[in-house]
Amino acid sequence: MNTTVQECEAETDTMAGFEDVSKVLVPNRKKVHLAMFILTLLMIPGALKALEPIDMESYDMESPELTAERIINEEFSTTEIILGFVVSVRDPSMVGTTPVPVPLTDDGTPDWSEFADAEETVPTAKEWEGITDIDGGILNLTVLREIDAKHQIIRNHVLGNYMKPFINDVTELQTDGVMSLTDIFRGFMANESVLTKPRPTLSGFEPPVTNWYDCGLIECLTFDDEDLTQAHIDLAAARMASANGSDFLRWLSLDRGFVSAEENTGIVGGPVGGSLNADGTWKNARPGPGRWSASASWLLVQLDRAALEEAGWTTVWKDAHSETNIENTEDGLVIGGYRLHGTDLLLHPPNYTSSYCLSLSEPCSIEWSMMELEGHLRSHDNNSLTLLVGQAVNVEVNRELQNSGGLIFAMGAVIIVLLYLSLRRWSDVAIVTVALGGALLWMQGLIGHVDSLFSWFGLSLISRSQFSNLLPILVLALGIDDSLHALHRYKEERNLGKTATQAGTITVNRVGRAIMLTSLTTMAAFSANLFSDIAALRSFGVEAALGVLAAFLLTGIWAPLVRVSFDEWLEKRGKETTPNANHMFINKERLQKVAIQSGTGKRPVLIAVLCLIIALPAAWGMVQLEGDFQVDDFLDDESDFAIGVGIVTDRFSDEGEPAMLYIEGDVAEPEVFRAINKFRLNSNTTTKGVVDKMTRTPDGSVDVLAIDEFVIAAAAYLMSNPQPFYDRGYNESNCDTIGALNAPDLDDKDCLIFFYGVLSLDGIPGTEVPSSLIDLYIDPGVELDPERVWLSVDGEPVSYDRMIIRFGITSPEHFPTMGPGIEEIKRDLSPLMNLSSGTWEEPGSEEDDKPLTWVMLTGKPVTRFVAGDRMQNEMQSSLFLGSVFVLITLSIGFRSIKQAVVSLTPILLVVVCLYGLIYAFGYSLNIVTVTIATISLGVGIDYCIHVTERYREEKEKGKNHRQALHGVGGACALALVGSAISDVAGFLIIATSAMGLFNTFGLFSAIMIVLSLIASMVITTAALGLLHQGFTMNPTEEEE
Repeated sequence: MNTTVQECEAETDTMAGFEDVSKVLVPNRKKVHLAMFILTLLMIPGALKALEPIDMESYDMESPELTAERIINEEFSTTEIILGFVVSVRDPSMVGTTPVPVPLTDDGTPDWSEFADAEETVPTAKEWEGITDIDGGILNLTVLREIDAKHQIIRNHVLGNYMKPFINDVTELQTDGVMSLTDIFRGFMANESVLTKPRPTLSGFEPPVTNWYDCGLIECLTFDDEDLTQAHIDLAAARMASANGSDFLRWLSLDRGFVSAEENTGIVGGPVGGSLNADGTWKNARPGPGRWSASASWLLVQLDRAALEEAGWTTVWKDAHSETNIENTEDGLVIGGYRLHGTDLLLHPPNYTSSYCLSLSEPCSIEWSMMELEGHLRSHDNNSLTLLVGQAVNVEVNRELQNSGGLIFAMGAVIIVLLYLSLRRWSDVAIVTVALGGALLWMQGLIGHVDSLFSWFGLSLISRSQFSNLLPILVLALGIDDSLHALHRYKEERNLGKTATQAGTITVNRVGRAIMLTSLTTMAAFSANLFSDIAALRSFGVEAALGVLAAFLLTGIWAPLVRVSFDEWLEKRGKETTPNANHMFINKERLQKVAIQSGTGKRPVLIAVLCLIIALPAAWGMVQLEGDFQVDDFLDDESDFAIGVGIVTDRFSDEGEPAMLYIEGDVAEPEVFRAINKFRLNSNTTTKGVVDKMTRTPDGSVDVLAIDEFVIAAAAYLMSNPQPFYDRGYNESNCDTIGALNAPDLDDKDCLIFFYGVLSLDGIPGTEVPSSLIDLYIDPGVELDPERVWLSVDGEPVSYDRMIIRFGITSPEHFPTMGPGIEEIKRDLSPLMNLSSGTWEEPGSEEDDKPLTWVMLTGKPVTRFVAGDRMQNEMQSSLFLGSVFVLITLSIGFRSIKQAVVSLTPILLVVVCLYGLIYAFGYSLNIVTVTIATISLGVGIDYCIHVTERYREEKEKGKNHRQALHGVGGACALALVGSAISDVAGFLIIATSAMGLFNTFGLFSAIMIVLSLIASMVITTAALGLLHQGFTMNPTEEEE
């Protein structure tokens, strides 16, 4: 009894404190309006600063993997950007249905509205089955000619000026920066490839593995010969596949296969219906005439990153010039880099030039030029379809965000109608709409001003990320909730006979305090992110808090003040301002019945048992959830971007995404050189039960590219043609020799330093392997003496301190296998790690017995996984920490731990059920679903606080438990239901978006709001029924 009285006295003191606030604000509301107007104007510059581009691939966080990637980009003299265009065979029935080339728009931009549909590809077949829709599939001569023509389109494009040479892995011939199947055929059929030439080794020359001078029944022709036929292509493909199957077949999709072709009898024979084993033998094959076929291949373009940056481009989206111009053209409305076609936004990328980019204050984004290049290539699609894969994600994200703008307007229209049905006055709807718009402006303005303020002190507090896109929706949900509670309470007081001023004072006093408490608890929930190591999450916590503050000030406090001023203005003109008490939209008596029945009798116990029954399977589903990163979770699964990724996932799953191993230390030590191949051998051995993530060739061996292979090749060429090596000082290099042939001893450090120097200057002498290719693996860091390559031009000994090993990681978007897969790669790296003083977390110091100081995995698939996994883990951790902060905040605000627990527990149940439904609906843990679960704590707690606060207010008035629940079912319940219906309707409209980000967020946010409403109106009232004796002012008071 004494404790309860003390709690109520403390509550009265707090209420008196907030009553002072209402007594200041309501009488001085005109001054408040003026202040709000001035402050709103001041928010505009901050909002403009906040609305900067958000880079979807920028991870503002610290991790050793990201550090290694930054070092590679900054320290290596040459870094590349590889554009991978997947080229698929077009459905033969659709060939000729689009013009070739597709006419450009009036301003010379490719017309995306006229391109062939990206889904018009021939269906993929099973592995090693081949396709028969068109002879040879992607190896059809007509298709190859079409691909070859696109090489010149690339060369003529502005990006063609910044290409870097490629070395073809099949022919070992150099290309100018564009590479496809046509280069392979052209080199092979010209008898210039390594396959048709003697091959030097350390022990002498080996004969060619095949030839292109004896073609049997047909004449051997070059690829560019006008008389070339499909039979020539079939024969060349068969010889390359048999001579160097793994390298050649990698250029073909997984449905590659040798299919029967009777017309090739006596010309081309092979393993019809066979599949290649890891040992190079064929399984289930029968010899017979046929041809190789597949449904897709690659068109690769290699760009020089450094040259592009010097010419005015950047790879960082948020640092690039923003395309914001709006222009009405004959082809449609152009908005930035997009064009309105009907109701859809299509790409309309700008045609950048170096002179234009250099004239801007900010560099041009390379993503726009990539997409413009894709547009020109697709304009010439007829027998094949071309898609750029995995690049320009920010261009696509922004297109889909802007394309969903219509849904935002639709959501606003529906919310306005539902607000009217709830409030029954258009003036109330207008007030709420203006307050919500102001809250959004204030949120962005506060974010911009806080960013500027901390930047002025040299601190970076705001780091805009993909989470920032979700904040406006959060503010709308909170703002609608706050404004409805305020205006419904104001309406309730007016219907009790209060004047506008009196009703406004009570509303600001009572509801204002509740809204302040809900705002503080929501801020507390998000403030847990401030303890994150990830800048984007810390920024999200700050941005969310500023958004909640804006919603509280404008929709919770200012909106009722505007209502008071408007009513008084109407009264001066003789208008009736007392609202209609008839609630046609929602039956108040029914809501009161729900509140009373949930919190009285035996029903609270039954509800508690039912909650436990529901929570158990939901909790089981929650622990079953695994992380993932699927493209269609974020983007439109019918977009060209998603279709391209889908083609690669289905048809090239063995290729993977390029990853790197960064090595620091004395990398010229022979034991390091030997350890590279030991890593390769370890990787060739798979561990049972662990998913293999490394890219493998068709024969099953791993594809690990490193400097050791170039050194061995250079040593072999030294034996056949030593003069280029003598020109670089070989006879003075102190390189030891071994064997009767005096071959260079690659266990000698002086030899390795010599060969590293020759490779850095010349590539491999006697071949087409350029030095720029070597720069991708090792860099001396100084200018070498051309006559003594082990010395710098200053005469100082050269040391090699950094090295890169390159390989691919398959299915990097599948997070459940990425963790174990990376751990397996780390185990395979033990030969190198044993030579390093560093750890996987940080570099070590120089030690006499450890030539290396750091070995670190990096590259896009690794950094994306690390960033995504850490964000998910930290957001889940912040969910727990946020719950603790909410409990502390509520305990202080309510002056009662018991009431705080009553308010928090139902929302924790909502979070568990939400995770359970995410699992039941087949979704995975990703940044979107984890964010929704985090937001559910911040938003859902508001519902329960309003119930417990109104219940407590009624108890203070001396009412018994049943009467207090009856009060909860009045204006409080009307506001909760009205807010929930408006929010759910809005979220369900967003859920119809084709963009996976909005679709998932809208669906689960709607579910979250429904669960929060049930938690507040049913579970919280049931909890109050179980614990109501703790709230009773008089212990002899009866419930009924």
